[in-house]
Amino acid sequence: MGATFHTWTRRIAGAGLAAAMILTGPATAAFAAAPVLFSDDFSDGDAAGWRTSGGAWSVAEQSLRQADTGARAVARAGEASWSDYAVSVRVRPAAYRDAGSSAGVQARVQGDGSHYYLTTRADNTVELGRVSGGRSTTLATAAYPAATQIWRYLTLVVKGTTLLGVVNGEPLLRATDTRLARGRAGLATTYTDATFDDVSVGSYAATTPDTQAPLTPGRPRVVEVTPTTVTLSWLATIDNVGVVDYVVYQGEQFYQQYPVRTVTGTGPITLTISPTAATIHYAVAARDAAGNLSPISPRTSIPQPPSYPRSGDDAVPPSKPGNPVLTGQTADGRGILSWTPATDNVGVVEYHVLLTVNIDEVRVLAKVSEPTATVTVNSGGGPMVRVIAYDAAWNASYSSMVPYGPAPTPTPTG
Repeated sequence: MGATFHTWTRRIAGAGLAAAMILTGPATAAFAAAPVLFSDDFSDGDAAGWRTSGGAWSVAEQSLRQADTGARAVARAGEASWSDYAVSVRVRPAAYRDAGSSAGVQARVQGDGSHYYLTTRADNTVELGRVSGGRSTTLATAAYPAATQIWRYLTLVVKGTTLLGVVNGEPLLRATDTRLARGRAGLATTYTDATFDDVSVGSYAATTPDTQAPLTPGRPRVVEVTPTTVTLSWLATIDNVGVVDYVVYQGEQFYQQYPVRTVTGTGPITLTISPTAATIHYAVAARDAAGNLSPISPRTSIPQPPSYPRSGDDAVPPSKPGNPVLTGQTADGRGILSWTPATDNVGVVEYHVLLTVNIDEVRVLAKVSEPTATVTVNSGGGPMVRVIAYDAAWNASYSSMVPYGPAPTPTPTG
């Protein structure tokens, strides 16, 4: 299918906006995708509906390519009256001319060329900005690999005075700007050979009734970790009507994720850490006044912290501790594990003993200051154990993961 204009249809064409919404994880409630205004996957072999300027544009292999690394080039489509919408595209840079080279999307493109943009750049960043009166203004940036020959999804959302830049389904950049109110969508390269595909423009205008869910929020960011708590914040998201609150999810196993807090802002919020969780996962979803819930954000994970406050600026981890072996039993049947101690340039403070039964059953058995621990383990199911050594600055080193049991019998030689 080639370029297609839509009038409040509920069908997503191509993979652009839909992928930006679903690649971030499963939704926990039904949600409606943004009504599509325009889409093009170039499967008809032409660029009908696009107006190009500069560069060397062509359609091949069901995608649109701009091949000239010596040019600034744009391709624009849509209506000058578009205001609140998201423009999404798959883009694959093939070659950059220099560190200032880039490829990306444009929104609210004016007749004089003024516009907002989201670009992936050769200097390993993504940039959200505005061009007005021929002058470029950077509004926000984030680190992002500039690898060539790799597809990535870019989505630029413009809603009122709010701009949101989404990369591979994850909101990374947010800004507020009042200069440009409406305009067309576009694709652009600056001294870059790049290929574009699966373009989709979805409306973010308010509707009645409201069945459109908010866009996925940003991945939670760790503000602080203490021995018993974690403090998180995240990038706010956008809804066609308005986000009213965020649901914070936590999980202590690989497949586990459950709501633990509902808040009206984007943090920081502080949550308690379970002392037996080997790794703790956090994610966020946004909800609007109609109860529509966004897809859940990408997860942020932290390991179980040591039981003492972090101190010092030492950056050298301890040596690898020995593998834990079962050296005895207590009268009540608990196992006694021992291992060769780790060494450290400052000093080892604590060891964590981890039990793994399967991918969704991993937990902390013990936190000890000496290289031995008394633990309770069900020997069924082939449990595995390992040891982590921590110094005062929370630098860590890990033993191998080995079966729970006595040291293996050496293989006879000779």
